[in-house]
Amino acid sequence: MVAEGGDLRASNPRAPWRPLSVLIMIVALVASGVLAAPVSADAATHARRHMPNLIGLSRAQVYDVMRADALYFVTTGPGSSNGTWKEAVGQSPRPGTVVSWHFQATVRTSLANPHGPRRVPRLIGLSRARTFAVMKRVQLYFDTRGPGSTDGKWVVVLRQSPIAGTRVKWHAIITLVVSTHRPRAKKPVRKPVRKPVTTTTVKKKRPTCTPVTTTLPPTTTTSEPTSTTIPGETTTTAAPPTTTTTICKPVTTTTVKHNKSPRKYRIGDATWYRYVPGHCATWYLPRGTRLTVRDLATGKVIHCIASDREGAHGNRVVDLDTAQFAELAPLAKGVVVVKVSW
Repeated sequence: MVAEGGDLRASNPRAPWRPLSVLIMIVALVASGVLAAPVSADAATHARRHMPNLIGLSRAQVYDVMRADALYFVTTGPGSSNGTWKEAVGQSPRPGTVVSWHFQATVRTSLANPHGPRRVPRLIGLSRARTFAVMKRVQLYFDTRGPGSTDGKWVVVLRQSPIAGTRVKWHAIITLVVSTHRPRAKKPVRKPVRKPVTTTTVKKKRPTCTPVTTTLPPTTTTSEPTSTTIPGETTTTAAPPTTTTTICKPVTTTTVKHNKSPRKYRIGDATWYRYVPGHCATWYLPRGTRLTVRDLATGKVIHCIASDREGAHGNRVVDLDTAQFAELAPLAKGVVVVKVSW
């Protein structure tokens, strides 16, 4: 017993606690790793993100995209109050904008069917990137022909089929003729300004005649006195002769004739609204006036009759029907600069 007790007293009393301290350190390290993982995951979830592109999506697609990105949105426009809207036609902020987690965006809505027919936009003169963006927005496909169409190096659209404004099915294929070089822009030829022409007309009238009397001097004749005077006869002396001359002066009348005043015109902005085809609205012309509208960018011309009154003033010169505006430019453009003549 003494030897055993002596062995116990000689041993290290802290030795049994060393494995326990190691075990505590291991548990602490594991716990710190487990607790750190959710923090990093939560930080990644609340990170800033890019605003998705919602234009052209249906109501269900907008909900799915915004839910996947942990974002909220409010709607404005037709069908937004009762939830019957069909398609997103605008958004704020724009696609690609960096926003915070749970950011609330504004979506402009429309009652149009996202899979219904749509009008072909105007693509002539657009670049490759711009063409892709426009066709993606209207949800249409396109096929290219011409230089650069096989390797995707084309830079501009020269022609399109069907033409802009034609109604086609959803996901229809538009044929584009493209080129690797932009055509040289032709300088606009300025037309001479018409000036009023003055015409002079000479009319002959009956001449006005004025009688003029001329008295001739008497003539004197000298002769030898060969005659004799007979008594009982009377000698008479002749009076000097007179001549009457009539002078007629022609009368000239000058008539100045002016041409009609040149056609009047205005240059400004044109927009569209749903109205009777072939009719338009102005704020400065009487109803019934026939207008000629020319797009100054493309040179295209349409004709309409001013039968409505618009409320806008200033630089706005005409409001066209959707069909006629589509002949000048795509409806998505909204406003074009035109010359209105009447």
